[in-house]
This record gives sequence, structure tokens and C-alpha cells, in this order.
Amino acid sequence: MAIVIKGGKRFNSTKGTFEQNKNIVIEGDKIVALDKELTTENQRTVDATGKTIIPGLMNLHGHFAWDGFSDLEKQTRYDGPMGYVKAARGLRAAVEAGVTTFRDLACVHDTGFFARQAVRDGLLPGPTVYVCGRAVCRTGGHIWWGNREADGSDEIRRAVREQARGGADWIKLMAHGYTQEEITAAVDQAHQEGRPITTDAGEWTAQAVKAGVDCIEHGGNYSDELIQEILDKKIWVVPTLSPVVLQARKGHEWGMKQSVIERRNKQLKESGRHEGLVRARKAGVKLTFGTDSGSPVVPHDAILPEMEALLEFGIFDSTEQVLQAATIRAAECLRIADKTGSLDIGKQADVVVLNGDLQTDLKIIEHVETVFVRGHWMVENGQSVLPDPRDFQTFANVGS
Repeated sequence: MAIVIKGGKRFNSTKGTFEQNKNIVIEGDKIVALDKELTTENQRTVDATGKTIIPGLMNLHGHFAWDGFSDLEKQTRYDGPMGYVKAARGLRAAVEAGVTTFRDLACVHDTGFFARQAVRDGLLPGPTVYVCGRAVCRTGGHIWWGNREADGSDEIRRAVREQARGGADWIKLMAHGYTQEEITAAVDQAHQEGRPITTDAGEWTAQAVKAGVDCIEHGGNYSDELIQEILDKKIWVVPTLSPVVLQARKGHEWGMKQSVIERRNKQLKESGRHEGLVRARKAGVKLTFGTDSGSPVVPHDAILPEMEALLEFGIFDSTEQVLQAATIRAAECLRIADKTGSLDIGKQADVVVLNGDLQTDLKIIEHVETVFVRGHWMVENGQSVLPDPRDFQTFANVGS
């Protein structure tokens, strides 16, 4: 059955412009026509008059096993099977926010793998999920209680191979405290396994850049020389402003400790990180979009706060640039821009219909009405739709 989305405006993520939409035609998992008269006996029409149609959003930094509220260490160490329940809730929250692609950057207890499979098999509504397995960190290192601890180049290489063997799409490295030799070993092994590698690097960013990582999480106050090296090596940066901004400004509402709120407010007042990201973007460094969802005060449906912060601190100059970061640029980072990220003929039908004019009001990004993921109708009237059990693919080959 063909699905025809008629009327409204659509966002051209390649050009970074809004344009009038005559129609978008979806058949199977693809966009098959734009602005052409099409009448078939078997079609369903979505009236988008007065609405905005955008490519599916992509969140390239999140954690489905974390609920966006609780203490990270406690839920990681003591949740047990509850982590899988939280991942299921996160899948629905994300897709109802218009997220059609999600990169899970630390699969605590392998929850990311099962979240990916649940959507692939048609068990739950949700975005297409890319996973990193367990992040690799030094013994006792950053978030060690949820990661794969490894020390020394040989053990780090083994840890990377383990994630690749388990089916990781990306490798995640916590570079904090590692030597140049160890970081280089992680990057080299990831690339040998055919996996891109990203890192939380902090003060170790220069070493990670020297080693040739593919992506840097969070960003920082980099020197002009380091920015040039990031640019030369075509390394992506995911800013993730939400945790600092939301915990500083809304932490009280969520019951956060006063000490944490004060620390976040201090970080918010320090302009170095924001200025570093602005200088990086203006120099031509490729920035994409991620919220660090699952962190306290950053639920998986919190898309608008990140977009507003990117504009508030001048990381981007316009709504159109932010939307590009969350669509086509994110697809380029994930190396899937030939498949998705824009509303073009032949692309995967990852499509979101918003109730209102996004061009004049960014807050309309929260008014998600309809979502298609790979052509599947995942959200209708703002609510996720459970797949038909007859379409489940789990154990589909058993007995065949």
C-alpha cells in the first residue's frame, strides 16, 4: 500500500531550506516520488496541510539503559533486568519525539543490542538503533561500572575485538587516563575490525585526534591548532549540551543534589567549551547532533532543549543549521547518508510530520504527529503504534 503525504511544508536537509510540499509518496521502505500526481487504488493519504514534514531526527549520543532520572552508577550496578524495561520505554519515548535513528553509546548490560534487535524484529516501535557494545575504559576509569575495563595495548585490542564480535556498529573509547600508545591501539584495532570509533576524551582529546578517532563526544575549548587537526582529519564532533544546561536550570525540579546543580551552573558559566565549539564550527569542523539522553534530567524525548542550547550559545546560527545537524549531517557521520537523512527519492522512508510551522517556531519540533521509520508507521496522532504480532521476525527461520 502506498502512503501519500500531501500538503504543508517540507525541510530540504541537503539545501537547508523549507519548501512547499505537494506530496511525498512512500512505498515499502522507500520514498518513491515527490510532487507528482499519483492515484492508486491502494493508498493511504496523510493530510499535512498547515504542518511541517522533516526527515527523521537522529540522536547520535544516548543511553537506552538509563532512564533520564536516576543516579547513573546506582541504576547501572543494581537495575539488573530492569535495564531492559527501561530500554523498551526509551525506544518508545525516542520515536514519539521524532527520532528515527539513535546511536546508543554505552550498552550497559548489552541492553543496546537487545533494543536494536527489538526494533529490527518488529517487537517494539522505535528508531533504527546503532550500538557500540560496552565502552572501553581503563581500570577504575570513567563510568567503569558500566564499561569494559582494559589496561595496556594488548588488552585494549582484545576489548575492542570483543565488542566487534558481539555485533557493535561503533566502538566507544573513554580516553581518560590512557597513554598515547593505548589510545592508538584502540583506534587501530577498531579500524582493523571495520568499525568507526568515537571517544569521550576530555583533556585527552589531542591524543585521541592524533590517534585518528572518527568522532569526539561533547566537544571542548580546543586550541586553534587542535581545531585545524580535527578539520584536517575530518573528525566529527557531537556537542551534547543538554546535561549541563538542563541539570543547571532544571535540576531542582528533578530532585538533583544541590552540589551537582552548583557544579553544573559553574560549568555553564564557563564560556570556553561553547566558544571552542563555535570556533570549530566556523573553521569548518563537522558538527552533528546528540543529547546524551538517559543522563539525569535528559529523557529520551528531550530534543528541543538541545536545539535551543545550540542556538543560544551560538554553536549554530539558524534553525536550519540545527535541523541539518540532526538529519543529513548525522547521517553523514554514521556513513548512511546514501540511505537516509533527507527526503529524497530512493531514500529510506524516515519521515516525521509536525503539527505546525517549524520554520517560524522551533518549539513545533515537539509537536510530533506522525512518524515513519523505514516506511513503517511507528507513530500516529502522537502515539507510538505497537507492531502487528503477525509481523514479528524473531525466530522467523525456525523450522523452515
